[in-house]
Amino acid sequence: MLGFCSSSLVYGTYVITSAFDINLERPFTRALRWGQSASYQRLVLAWALLRFDVFHFFADRGLLDSGVRFQISFEELRALRDAGKRIYIYTYGADVRTRNATLALGRWNFCIDCSEASKYCVCDDAKMQEFVSELRKYATALVSLGDMLAYLPGAKHVNYWPLAVEQIKPAESVSDVGPLRIAHAPNHTHFKGSKYLEEAVERLRAQGHQIEYRKIQGVPNTEVMALFAASDIVADQFIGGAYGYTALEAMALGKPVLSFVRSADLVEAPEECPIINTTPDQLDEVLRWTICNRDRLRAIGEQGRRYVERWHSISAVAARLGRLYCETADFPRPVVDRIRRAQEQEAARRSSISQVNDWQHPFRVGGELLPYKSGRVPAGSS
Repeated sequence: MLGFCSSSLVYGTYVITSAFDINLERPFTRALRWGQSASYQRLVLAWALLRFDVFHFFADRGLLDSGVRFQISFEELRALRDAGKRIYIYTYGADVRTRNATLALGRWNFCIDCSEASKYCVCDDAKMQEFVSELRKYATALVSLGDMLAYLPGAKHVNYWPLAVEQIKPAESVSDVGPLRIAHAPNHTHFKGSKYLEEAVERLRAQGHQIEYRKIQGVPNTEVMALFAASDIVADQFIGGAYGYTALEAMALGKPVLSFVRSADLVEAPEECPIINTTPDQLDEVLRWTICNRDRLRAIGEQGRRYVERWHSISAVAARLGRLYCETADFPRPVVDRIRRAQEQEAARRSSISQVNDWQHPFRVGGELLPYKSGRVPAGSS
């Protein structure tokens, strides 16, 4: 959308999808079997050096193995820098998350229920600081978002999770009668606060509330989306402090989302974000509110669809990447002018998408997380 010829490349895939432009899983697996993985990766890097001008990596892996867990090869970064390439290094979570910095975020954080330190994340604060210091020598820019901003001070803040919204049709509304249908699709339950959700559901059931709860894991994305479409509300996470693709895909389907967003600064246009913000402390009251206000969920869901259309579509993220390029890449003037024209088109597209009236609720992102009391809505809410 910015006028670049761009490709995604992977050596391996997960159950969610294998739809990448360049999927080298089969040849790389054969190279591993023959003991030639290092040579194969060097061949890929040599080809990429000839083919591409800009490289986007997550912080734990480039085209060469580094031999160190959660770390890009510095040899590769030197080669890219010496060849005059632009290098952007992003975070996805485990590749930068350290224990002390996480615990310092507050009561609810990713470490509180993790019983196996260093298994899932970097964890070691000192080693991470050394790694980041080394990355800064090579990277055109370090880029981060959400809860991961805490681990990369000074990184560029870009909300870079894009969604092909036009490929996701809003789901038909389900009935306002019958049990409240809650969907939950965690990769790792202890990083999502799943047990707190399930305990809250059981407490409310014991009080006589009708709730149908479904959790699925390790299945293709198509199955997850089908579950979300058949649900009244989608539960994302309650301890991490920032939302990801679960929330975005659910909103694209027009479903209200329960999630914990630590600060309004972490999201685009927080005044438009309809996420129902909650930590485990508020789950009982938040769920009770949704049960008692089933007629409000449709508008919240519709606003979620408009929100991702406006701020998380591929064109919206492209415009933000264009801003990053203009600030850091030192591209020739014709390329910058082309980027700016694309940004103007994106601004016009976004302004053509209206918001939904009367979607507001008592548990707004950036608002004070206070328990809702039946019959009383906090000031400023409707």
